[in-house]
Amino acid sequence: MGNGVDFFSRDEKGRRSEYVSVEPARTVNGVKGHLIKKVGDKDTHTNLPYYSNTSDVYFRKNANGVCQARVYVGQKMFLDFDWSHKHINSDGKTFDRGIVHVQMWKQNKDGTFTRLSNNARYMNNLEMSKYGGLLKSFCPEVKFRKGK
Repeated sequence: MGNGVDFFSRDEKGRRSEYVSVEPARTVNGVKGHLIKKVGDKDTHTNLPYYSNTSDVYFRKNANGVCQARVYVGQKMFLDFDWSHKHINSDGKTFDRGIVHVQMWKQNKDGTFTRLSNNARYMNNLEMSKYGGLLKSFCPEVKFRKGK
C-alpha cells in the first residue's frame, strides 16, 4: 500500500505538482514561457507559483483570456506583468485594464514574499524588448503603454 502521496500528480522528477500545464511552453527571443493553472484555486495572482520549475515566465488566464505573467530570476518570482484589471497606486497613478502594469516582488528576511502593489509602473523599454514578444504570443491584444 502507498503512503497516500501517490494520489497526487507528479512532475517529471517525481515531485508533487500543484500546477497543470494548459498548453505547451513557448520560447520567444530566448525567453521560455508557459501557460499554467493552479489546481483548485480561484482566479487571483496566487494562481502563479512563487518559484519556477521549467520556465522563465509563467502565464495565467481568467475568463477573459491570458491576463498575467510572472517573471522569475534565479527561479524566484521577481515581477508580475498584469493587465487583467484597472490598477490604482496609493498615489493615484492609474493603469487601465488591458495595458500592462508591472509590480515587483520583494523577498523578506523570513523567506516570505511581498508584492509592491502601490509602486506599479509601466513596462520599461528593456522589458518590452525582452518580454514583449512572448507576452504578445500569449495575448496578442495586450498593450504595453497607452496607445502602444
